[in-house]
Amino acid sequence: MPNTIDAVNYSGFTQAQIENLPEGNGVFCDTMVEPFPNYISSTSEKVTQHGNSWIVLGRDRPASRASGYGGQGHTQASSIDIVVGRGAPVPNAAINVDPSFSNDAARIYISQKTDIDDNFRIVNGGMGSSRAKSGIGIKADAVRIIGTEGIKLVTRTSATNSKGGSAAPAGIELIAVNDEEGLQAMVKGQNMVEALSDLEERISDLSALVLNFLKAQTSFNNTITMHTHVSVPVVGGPTSPSIELIPAGINATLDSAQAMVDNFKGRMNTNILWHNKYLNPMSSKYICSKYNKVN
Repeated sequence: MPNTIDAVNYSGFTQAQIENLPEGNGVFCDTMVEPFPNYISSTSEKVTQHGNSWIVLGRDRPASRASGYGGQGHTQASSIDIVVGRGAPVPNAAINVDPSFSNDAARIYISQKTDIDDNFRIVNGGMGSSRAKSGIGIKADAVRIIGTEGIKLVTRTSATNSKGGSAAPAGIELIAVNDEEGLQAMVKGQNMVEALSDLEERISDLSALVLNFLKAQTSFNNTITMHTHVSVPVVGGPTSPSIELIPAGINATLDSAQAMVDNFKGRMNTNILWHNKYLNPMSSKYICSKYNKVN
């Protein structure tokens, strides 16, 4: 979606502050005077700040000084909060703010003990929410993770978590728009190929059964078409074909012949064209990913 904020926005300043801005403010990455809120720090925090970029070394604190496990006085709750753009989308130099995981522009949050899902308002999903454990959260308008030689998302490399408890054998969940409704298990590609190949064989067997039935029915139709009956009530008298059965038998034979042609086309499409298009690793339409894998 397009941006809704002007490229240069000083609405967080008073009119007097705007009038006193230096000419060419910030151009060529020169020193820039811009509005940003004042951070409400705690005595346990070491704050490094330059402009609206912040690194806060402290204790678990997703909001006010009373929040998180730092606010509750827990030990083993150290944290690193890396933030840019406090007070987004319109920073105001006249206000004091706490950390805002929902409003600040971009953040990497690392905590020794935290409720990481609650901090970022993430739904439970299938594996539930993490409580009072170490966590890392990354949030921005757009997040890109780039691995020149690949990316691995790996779970449970250790049997225990940071609290000494047993690590749950959890997997990886992809949850769009933070909506867990309809969340389902991923499909394993090779198993899907095997399942579809088995189904393909069953369809082929069914097609062969139908073809054999059509052949038998055609033979029966031809026999019925040529059926004769006695034309005069004399034993051994002359016979003649049935006037009703001849056209009906011909039509049935033609229909059966067309059905056999359709059956052949269907078997060709399924056994050769469909298989080679979707179940052949050399096809561009192969249902398995060339690079990405899941267990």
